Amino acid sequence: MEVFYSEWIVQKQQLLNDLLSVPQDRADLQNLLISRALSHYSEYCQRMSELAERDVFQVLAPHWLTSIEISFLWNGGVKPCVLFRLIPKDLTVDKRRQVHQLRQETIEVESALESKMRILEDAVIMLMALSTVHGPHKNGEARADITHRVAELMRRVYIEADGLRRMIITRILEILSIAQTVQYFAEASRLLLRLRQSGLRQMA
Repeated sequence: MEVFYSEWIVQKQQLLNDLLSVPQDRADLQNLLISRALSHYSEYCQRMSELAERDVFQVLAPHWLTSIEISFLWNGGVKPCVLFRLIPKDLTVDKRRQVHQLRQETIEVESALESKMRILEDAVIMLMALSTVHGPHKNGEARADITHRVAELMRRVYIEADGLRRMIITRILEILSIAQTVQYFAEASRLLLRLRQSGLRQMA
């Protein structure tokens, strides 16, 4: 995943350059860039989904990211609130109303996911407690069983969180104009690259 992400980040910089330089009067070129931005994001999501099937623990604690990048994560991806902060400020009253409505819907789903996360934490504690009753000869088997169960629970929470992020982005793009969508993806790319660079400088 480290190699893929390094290459993906380079592509992200190239994408940002193109988003910032596309002529404002060329909706056709803007649409092509929007499709490219969506495809680029989807490629990362697909890789993460495949990794979650093999090892969800890496998805929720990605070692290829810096500590600064990780601080912006929520259940293996960007925090939902960040997706809203990237929205351009020059919105009409009606568009602001739609964004507010979407944010309220998102808060409810986030709350439900947070409840599931708390249940997961309780389940981890319960499973760890159960492992102590198996005795020394079954500890290895018990630990393996616990790991499998915890991984499955984490995978379900990740899938729901990822679905929420995808829904938010889809709904936001339905609200924004073509030009605003270009701005949105440019801001998202700029933020991701800034976090990456800050994280690497911190590690140097």
